[in-house]
Amino acid sequence: MDFYQLRSFCEIARQGSFTRAADKLFLTQPALSLQVKALEEELGEGLFERAPNRLRLTVAGEVLYGHALAVLARLEVARGEISALREELRGRLVLATSDTNCTYVLPGVLQAFREKHPRVEIEIRNRMSPEVARLVLDHEADLGLATLPVRHRDLVGEELFSRQEVAICPPGHALGKRKRATLAQVAAHPLLALEQGSTSRRFLEEACRQAQVELHPAMELGSIEVLKRFVEFGMGVALVPRVAVAEEVAAGRLQVVAVRDLPRRAVGLVEHRGRRRSPVVVAFVELLRQRVGRG
Repeated sequence: MDFYQLRSFCEIARQGSFTRAADKLFLTQPALSLQVKALEEELGEGLFERAPNRLRLTVAGEVLYGHALAVLARLEVARGEISALREELRGRLVLATSDTNCTYVLPGVLQAFREKHPRVEIEIRNRMSPEVARLVLDHEADLGLATLPVRHRDLVGEELFSRQEVAICPPGHALGKRKRATLAQVAAHPLLALEQGSTSRRFLEEACRQAQVELHPAMELGSIEVLKRFVEFGMGVALVPRVAVAEEVAAGRLQVVAVRDLPRRAVGLVEHRGRRRSPVVVAFVELLRQRVGRG
């Protein structure tokens, strides 16, 4: 007794005809008859008897029909639950990225992903971009979100968006009278910068070198959040990603000045070339592209 025999038996009982049941199941009538014959031989009882213009279940057939319907219904429930398992992602996502992305880019994405896939465990490795690349390379992170390009034969990058650095100053500051400034004009004021070793600091040093501007920070600090606060207090000016100061600008606590000498920086996914994406990673990347990609 197997699934196909039970399905055929129930369809014949519903249709009251081998011919109509065969059409419904896309089977030939002889094939259907063989399945019923096998069932009857296994049970040692006839299941149908002929009535005028219609097949009718025997007593044994009535007994089997009730149980067969229950079995098929349970199998359909199982099919639905298994399908739901595929739809309800489970697993773990390890994402490596920088302070800036953690603070200003990812919160909304992570919240949306958690709401959609509550059974996925998420771990964030908060590192500078070079360390992000190493974590991905060593398979300690499923993927990274970092400044591009990545320069290793086993890593591949996919740009999602570009980041623009701007100068910030307190409201009423002399620099804020300009809509656009050069690096030299920014550096003429006491400049607060991130500590050496970060990707942002190296980016600033290279931009100054290209613009032939000597970089002499008045103070070196450990994070963009600290930079912003010190600028608010009037300790100097700073260069930060535009995305990092949207709240302060809207509240009137800081002013933003575009800087001609600073090119945009590409930011995107960093993945191991030989690593196959898990269903969890596929779902997260799809959402990330939707939320922060170039559209």
